[in-house]
Parts: sequence; C-alpha cells; structure tokens
Amino acid sequence: MSERRLAAIMFTDIVGYTALMGSDEDKAFQVIRKNRRIHKTLIEKYKGEWLKEMGDGTLASFYSSSDAVRCADEIQNLSKQEDISLRIGIHEDEVVFSGGDVYGDGVNIASRLESQAANGAICISGAVYKNIKNKPGN
Repeated sequence: MSERRLAAIMFTDIVGYTALMGSDEDKAFQVIRKNRRIHKTLIEKYKGEWLKEMGDGTLASFYSSSDAVRCADEIQNLSKQEDISLRIGIHEDEVVFSGGDVYGDGVNIASRLESQAANGAICISGAVYKNIKNKPGN
C-alpha cells in the first residue's frame, strides 16, 4: 500500500569509503558498523524512520525539518568523534512511501544535496531553511 505525505528526507554518505574499502576492508567494515549504530540511535531519538542503507549511504525520513536538522547535526558531531567523515543532504517535500521505501522528487533532491555537501557538512534545501530559520535550536 502506498501513502503520500510531506516528509523531511535525509541522505548521508561516508566520505572516502570506497577508497577505504579498497585499501583496508576490515577497517571499512568497522567504520560502516559504527556509522550504522550512530545513525540508528539518533534517527530513533529524533522520531525519524530509518528507511535503508545503500552501501555506505543511509536514507531516513522525519516528520519535521527541525528534527531532521537536529538529528543530522548530532550525527555529524558523533561521527567526527569516531573519526568518520560524512556528507549530509536534507530536503522537505511530498513523497510516496511504499513497501518500506520512499519515492519522489524530494528523495532525488535530498540525494543531490548530499552529493553537493562539503566534507563534514550538512546541505539543506530552501524548503528546509524556510521551515527552520526562526525555530530555536536550529
């Protein structure tokens, strides 16, 4: 069954993971396990939904842009402490949830924002900025 709803979509990616996998497979697996633990814990804390992992990337959704940005900020902080470098993209849009996955332009935009983010940064869309700019804690 499909459901259309407004959601803040967060994509994350480990910077340099492909090169690490090529040079030290054991360390790469350690990094991905640490990354998964950080993400799952914080996504749950901020009432998000872990949707899937794609290689070294993750896809999650949130009911609000504020929760997505706060989660991303905490993910970046903990990841840096664990010596994991991430890029994160967040976009809010109407998307379709179906079979444990999410589809739509909002997902594509979040993915593109992640790829444009600087190493260790969070790149947000104008829609996300509009929703968080006057909220405390953002």
